[in-house]
Amino acid sequence: MKRLLCLLFVFGSMGAFGQKIITVNYNGTSLKMVLLDLESKMDISFSYAENVVAGKRVTLSSSNITETDLLTELMEQTGLIFEKVSEKQVIISKPSTKTDVCGYLFDSDTSTPLPYATVVLAGTTNGTITDENGFFQIQNVEQSQGLLIEYVGFADKTLKVSDYVTDDCKNIIMLPETQSLKEVVVLAYLTTGIDKNTDGSFTLNNAKQGILPGLVEPDVFQSIQLIPGITSLDESAAGIQIRGGSPDQNLIFFDGIKMYNTGHFFGMISAFNPYVTESAKIYKGGASPEYGDRISGVIDITTDANVPRKTTGGIGINGTHADGFLKAALGEKAALILSARRSYTDVLETPTYTALSKKVFQNTRVVTDVSGEIIDDDDDDISEILGGDSFFFYDTNAKLLLQPSKNDNISISGLLTNNDLDFFSRDEEDVTEDKLIVENQGASFNWNGTKFGKLQHSLKAYYSSFDSEYENVVSEDLEIEERNFRRNTVEDYGFDFNLAYEFIPQHSIKLGYQYSNLDVFFQLFRDEPDGDDDLDPDDEDEFPLPSSAREFNVRRSNTNQANSVYGEYIFRPQNKGLLSLGVRGSHYSSVDELFLEPRVNIEYPIFPIIRVKGTAEKRYQPVSQLIEFEDIQLRLENNIWTLSNDNDIPILESTQLSAGLLVDSNGWTLDIDGYVKNITGLTSFTNGFTNTAEEISQGESDIFGVDVLLKKSIADYRIWLGYTYNNVEYTFEALQANPFPGNNDVTHNFRISNTLDVQNWELSLGWSYRTGTPFTPVDSFSATTGAINFGNLNSRRLPNYHRLDASMLYKFGNTNDSGFRGTFGVSFQNLYNRQIPISVFYRVDENPDTGRQELDQIEQLSLGFMPNATLRLFF
Repeated sequence: MKRLLCLLFVFGSMGAFGQKIITVNYNGTSLKMVLLDLESKMDISFSYAENVVAGKRVTLSSSNITETDLLTELMEQTGLIFEKVSEKQVIISKPSTKTDVCGYLFDSDTSTPLPYATVVLAGTTNGTITDENGFFQIQNVEQSQGLLIEYVGFADKTLKVSDYVTDDCKNIIMLPETQSLKEVVVLAYLTTGIDKNTDGSFTLNNAKQGILPGLVEPDVFQSIQLIPGITSLDESAAGIQIRGGSPDQNLIFFDGIKMYNTGHFFGMISAFNPYVTESAKIYKGGASPEYGDRISGVIDITTDANVPRKTTGGIGINGTHADGFLKAALGEKAALILSARRSYTDVLETPTYTALSKKVFQNTRVVTDVSGEIIDDDDDDISEILGGDSFFFYDTNAKLLLQPSKNDNISISGLLTNNDLDFFSRDEEDVTEDKLIVENQGASFNWNGTKFGKLQHSLKAYYSSFDSEYENVVSEDLEIEERNFRRNTVEDYGFDFNLAYEFIPQHSIKLGYQYSNLDVFFQLFRDEPDGDDDLDPDDEDEFPLPSSAREFNVRRSNTNQANSVYGEYIFRPQNKGLLSLGVRGSHYSSVDELFLEPRVNIEYPIFPIIRVKGTAEKRYQPVSQLIEFEDIQLRLENNIWTLSNDNDIPILESTQLSAGLLVDSNGWTLDIDGYVKNITGLTSFTNGFTNTAEEISQGESDIFGVDVLLKKSIADYRIWLGYTYNNVEYTFEALQANPFPGNNDVTHNFRISNTLDVQNWELSLGWSYRTGTPFTPVDSFSATTGAINFGNLNSRRLPNYHRLDASMLYKFGNTNDSGFRGTFGVSFQNLYNRQIPISVFYRVDENPDTGRQELDQIEQLSLGFMPNATLRLFF
């Protein structure tokens, strides 16, 4: 060791003695002059950029300084790097300021990680996204740069790179947007991404939504069914009933396009791609007066509203269809969003499709005797209608986003959905073929902006088209015995312009005008070619038809022009309370009347954790659905849109009052809402009674209900119980002297659900129970004439309904610059495979052996065990 130290000393001394010793004397001399002086005194050359040495000065005085000591001193005084690359060459440069940065993003309210947030270098498009744990890392970044963090629903955040180097990956707390903070009273009402607002509405954010029982994709229509007061009695995504109202009484928008059909596969699957759906706002009651023309709930769905900073996309497949989407940034002020989905069920049948098709296409036929009692026959007691089908659906939508200024956002959207079915079935000697095509088209224009800081303006225009064409043919030995044809078209276009102004802090007013033109057409055709009196195609029958009509050809076409003005005053105190007073006035040309709709919505915190709330509203609806009851086996899509008139189809009118209490503290949430609702203008055709009278009759419904939610959050585990008491009573004096339970009278509806997040896993389990729906029994049946005598309306109930659902989702991938990540999930609906009748209707048929009339009781069973799986890749 001593010998090694001696050798190092000798070589170091030789290097020092070999260096030239010079004399220097500088006093605040510019570095450039110093370098020129040294080049003249030393046999050496300095290479540098002018901007590197600019502004640098040196103070140094020495009569015997070596080259090494001189360069060391210059580095200390200037902060520059002097690198000797050869005996006579020195390169001068600035020291590297690049580093690696990292951090973890968290929600300020729930302390949960924020996955898939965008993190970019300020002023550039370079960056990354956070992983499932909210973590991000960017390498080789200039410390002088800033970081811009963006996450939907949260305020943007700008940070210094120097504060977040990789030696210390700090937690970064993100705050919800100011506007969201004003509106939201309960974050993660059920799970993450489902929030409750001060006006009683719910906001669903698809990007943030956690897993739910039986679901592996964030479908709006399936997700909201876990909110008390919202359900679907036929287990579909499109059959949403809100507080005792029917599905056609809900106002549904997609990017401002008014929708008249919202489902694929006869409503079992939502018609909207959830991966381009940014958010949805749902009202059970107390909606703003800018929402009109429907008397029940409001579901307002929007796709991306802001121009993305970078191009992203994704592809995926599940048990029924495949899809893809692309969000392409076209510079800083424009973007194009594209998406498409298509089922592959016409080429491949999966267990998911098999379960759905059994639910939709297979009905149970029960044969009864002349007294209406079920015949106990092993062959005919419970026999399934056998058949096959060719079915597919697709949807596509495009959206152009423009942001010409900081205060203006413009979007143009287009939507196309299609369902195509060819189904046949054989029941004894009859062969039945059903063909159905359902198509929706729509487009919208939206311009939202802010002027002078407090004046907000909005201009919206839309076009919506719905076309449904259904044909049913019954044959025996290749001879047509019966042909049924039904077509229903809706064409709707309009615009909305409104201004909102905050005239005093926390006080604002909104005024608006809406115009719409609605054309509705339907045709009902039935012919029996072998009959004595075949139908003349030129004949046209009056509507409504008597229930005994065997042949008919009905056409009805109506137009309604609606002119509406509305105004709303809103006061939002600093304690997150709300007072909203509004009124809407509409003139409908189809009945040539003016209708006024007052609206009141109040919510006030009496304590920091306790809030009271109440709403009152009157609403009108000029368009609704008839329910066609014919003795065909499937009754596919038998709802028909029609306009109200001043004759047989009146304007629907709803009056609703509600009051409630909300408690939210320490992870506990208790939400109670009671409500009463009266609906007038109902008809026996719009409610689909089994024993429809010869003439159309009008009636009303009285609804009383209570919605209750109790939820507890413990770290990443959530459990909630939802319960709805609902009493729906119909009064149709022409049908029955006494009131009777409504078709959707489900007295008790209960759910218990759990969700758990464990690292990259999300797990969920839920059980649901509800009272069976009412139906009208048969008292007696004549095998000679085929006449049916019904009992009291809805005097019996189907079996109570319950099922157990589970789902699991795994997230994988990393957060490099490509942003590649993915998810894999599985779900199981009705784990114990319990099936019960969820609807009953009747059909008279002739026995081919005896020639006598038989009464078939057709029962549609609930969904059986249905597995599903999904694989998604994002980039």
